[in-house]
Order: sequence, then C-alpha cells, then structure tokens
Amino acid sequence: MPALLMALTQPIWSRVDEAQHTDFIIQLSHGTYPLADRTVVDPETLRVMQSTGVYRFESSGSYPAPDVTDLGPPPAGMSAHANAVWMSRHLWQLSYESAQTPGYYVLMLPAWWIADGLGGTVVAVYVMRVINALLIALLAPMAVVVAWRLAPGRPEVAALAALFAALLPGLALNATRVGNDALGAVLGGAAVVLAIRWTGGAWTARRALLLGLALGAGVLVKLTVLGLAPAVAVAMLWSGGGVTPRRRVVLLVLAGAVAALCLGIWFVINLQLYGVPVPAARTNRLSIIPPMSFDLRYIPFDLAFFVVSYWSGEPLGALPLAAGFVMLGSLIAVIAIVGLVRQRVSGSPVYVALAAIAGMLAVALLLPATAAFQFAGPGRYEYPALPAIAALLAIGLTAALARAFARRALGGMYAVAAAGILVAAALGLAAEATPAGQDVSPPGAVAISSSITLRGVAITIDRVAFESGTWIHVIVTNSRSDEVEWNPAAVVSGVAADYARSTHLPGDIDPGQTVSGWIYAPVDARTSQLLEVRFRDVAVDDYASVGDLVLQLNV
Repeated sequence: MPALLMALTQPIWSRVDEAQHTDFIIQLSHGTYPLADRTVVDPETLRVMQSTGVYRFESSGSYPAPDVTDLGPPPAGMSAHANAVWMSRHLWQLSYESAQTPGYYVLMLPAWWIADGLGGTVVAVYVMRVINALLIALLAPMAVVVAWRLAPGRPEVAALAALFAALLPGLALNATRVGNDALGAVLGGAAVVLAIRWTGGAWTARRALLLGLALGAGVLVKLTVLGLAPAVAVAMLWSGGGVTPRRRVVLLVLAGAVAALCLGIWFVINLQLYGVPVPAARTNRLSIIPPMSFDLRYIPFDLAFFVVSYWSGEPLGALPLAAGFVMLGSLIAVIAIVGLVRQRVSGSPVYVALAAIAGMLAVALLLPATAAFQFAGPGRYEYPALPAIAALLAIGLTAALARAFARRALGGMYAVAAAGILVAAALGLAAEATPAGQDVSPPGAVAISSSITLRGVAITIDRVAFESGTWIHVIVTNSRSDEVEWNPAAVVSGVAADYARSTHLPGDIDPGQTVSGWIYAPVDARTSQLLEVRFRDVAVDDYASVGDLVLQLNV
C-alpha cells in the first residue's frame, strides 16, 4: 500500500532521472540501443517533459526553460569546466541512463509495448511504477524470513522487521519511479535471503548456482548490487554442514563464475557500442560538476547525504516533514546498534547480514571516488540489503529496550510518522509551486549605468532597486552570428540570484536578440558602496570559450 500510494501520486517526472530511465525503455522499444553520451531523448519522452515542465534535477521554474528545438550531442573538445557547464544546461536531453546495466529495461519492454499501445506514454509510465511497487512489496516478507533465521521463535522481531521494510518513505518514493532500483533491490534481497538461510549449511552445486544467479541477475539490473559479493563469500566460506574448505572454495568460484557470466553480457554490449568493456571515461563526463580531487570535508558530507536520503529519499525535500523522520529513523538505528553490541549478537547468519550491509555501504560511499567525487552516494544504494537491515534493526531494538511497552511505543511512533509522511506527500503537501515567469517592477528603482562587452555579447545594467533584497535591471544583446548561452541567475555580492522570483530570462540568446528583465538577489546591498554582479559561465563559439562577465556598480 505505501509503495502503490507513491507510485500513483508522486509527480511525473520524478526529478531523480525518471525521464531518462523511461527513455532507455522507449529507445529499446523503438529498436535503438542509445549511447549514453550521444543519443538525445526520444520525442515520446520529450513530449512528456514539455507537458510537465520537468527537465532537470532542479524544481521547475528555478532555471531557464530549455530550448527543446536545440537538441544534440555535446560539442567535441570541450574543457572539463566547459563540459560541466554544458551538462548543467543540456544533460537532460541525453539518454544518459543507458550507461546502466540493461536487465531491468529489457525485462520491462513487453509491459511497455502493451501499456503504451493501449494508453500512451503517461499510462505506460504509471504501469511501470505499479510494477515497481509490487516488486518492492516483496522486501517486507524477505525481511520476515531473515528475521526468522536470525531470531527464531520471536514473532515480535519478525513483526518489527516487516514494519521497517514495508514503511520506509525513501524506498517508497525512489523505488516506485520508473527505474532499476526496485528490481535491483528485490534481486539483491533475494541473494541476501539465500545467503543467510544457507550459511553454515550443506552447500551444493545447485545452491551455488542459484546464489550466483541471484547475484548476477541483480548486477545485470543494477551494477551496485555487486556490493553484496562479500556477503555471498562469507556465507559460502563459513564452516559447517560437513563441507570441506576446498569444496567451499570451488563452489564459491562456481557462484562467482555465474555472476561474472551475467555481467559479461553488459561488457559485450559496451564493447560493441563504445569499444571498451566499461566506458567510464565517457560516462564520467555526464556530470554537472568538474572532476575534483579528494577533500576530507567530503567524507562527512557523503555520509550525511547517505543517511538522510536512505530514510527520506531523493530529491531532498520531496516528502513533507522528512527532516523529523530522518532524526527518528537515525535514533532507532543508534538504539538498535547499542542493543546488538550489548547483547553481543553473533553467529554466521548475523555476520552474513552485516557483510551485506557493509558491502552496500562501501559501494555507496566509495563509488563517487571512481567518478572524481562528482556526486555523493545516495541511501537508495543500500536497499538491496534492506531485508538484513530491517531484521537487525528489529533484533537490536528488542535487545536495547527491555520493556515491551517501550519497544511497541517506539515502533508505533515510527509507523505513524512514516505513514503520515507518505499520506501527506500523496495529498501534495510537499509539492513545489511552479512560479510564473512574469515581468516584475520593483518600486523605488534608481538609474545607474554599467556595461561590459565580450566577443559580441553586451550586458548593461541601467537600474537598481532595494525592496526586500536587491533588484537589478539587466539588458543583454547578442550581436554575434551564433547563439550564446549564459546563466541569468547572477551572483550579486557573493549571493546567487533567485531565478524563480526574477524575470524568467532565457538561458540562450539567439543571434541579434536582445533580452531584458529584473534579477532579484536575496541580499541587502544598500550599505555597500560597490556592488559586484557576476554573470557566470557565458558560453560562446559552441562552448569553445566559457567565462564569467563581471560588472562593478557604484551604488
């Protein structure tokens, strides 16, 4: 029910790349296997983008509306900085999720053909979402199976495990949009269940093949499921069941070979399309952030983003009252960890569960290092280990809170909070209003004169006003024979302008075109004698030249 609620009520598109995940299916349905860094989105995808106004990760109305007539692959030979700027403005138009392993998208093709043929693209999107909702509904019974294995004969632990798996707002939000998270989580969860159930037992070739197939299928759906490999290794190498260590190693190699064979399908596809097994050099440029070197401050940021997005999902703020729920979920996790340590919970099934959690955590936190720290690892990467997480949370909570009333009160508080957040989200309480691009005219404007010209682009500021912030009237003329792109949300005395409250100027200026309007920055600059207005990343010559234009205003 929570998953279906989110599947049917969250807006199209989800800003977590739902359009591009869907486009991968659409491209395949039309007989095309898209290149992640070259193929533009299908017209079918573009029509829904235009009808919803959702193109990028940001909220609609917080950035210039894209020019949908100007579609094409990125220019060749751009610098890393220019590439990041181009991607920040144009990444939406590339079918970049085709860099993912293709299992989910291929499996969804029959359902897409039927739904699209009967009701069109939007109906097909909802059908995909419902399928994903039904898939993640399997995670709660998986958590119960794991809880029975870790804590046999304790129905309260099983009930709490089901609660933590079934009522997780981040999972309901992110895994029900069109995308591979749901199937990846279910196949990963199946691998966790098999590994925990069979650990310490009599391993056979059949069991090794099944576990290897579960892991391999999961990886072919979502590459991050590879983080469960340590749990598989711990389960198969743990002594017991009368199987010799040598036999266990042989069976582990067999399971690994099956998983590798599944992943090899993706390698073959990449060799055909890109000429290399893993096209990291090309797909890493699909980022709005230039490559960065490691900084110690990244560690707490990465960890904080992981924790917050695990409980509340992405994009942050999509669910109402999410901050309080993140605090509640984190408190329960801390209490559970204390309970597990105090009770000294151990045994091979527990170690396999911990290995699954640790492996997926390592993938989420370390994967950004392979992409030059251009993104932070989201909490949804941990969902394939959810059956183990939910079971250990339940065991730890019952160990830490001796009184049944305290356990049930905290569990009830969690259930009410999670259900309340999901219902409130379904009612649209966290929906962001799309501001209209209307002309604004602040009172008390005074004349001023400042201008700058660079390579045929002239920017003039002729008026300023101070009304609940700083307002700047700008006139931009493109005297060139080709298009110019810029960022209308200027930086005013170190503070970024609020595009939503400003005149909605276009981000691209055609040859010979002049645009004008008011830019609003939430900063009081009346006490400043000198006001700096920086227009970032003005791009000319098809992004061969990208730089800032800075004006100094004597106010």
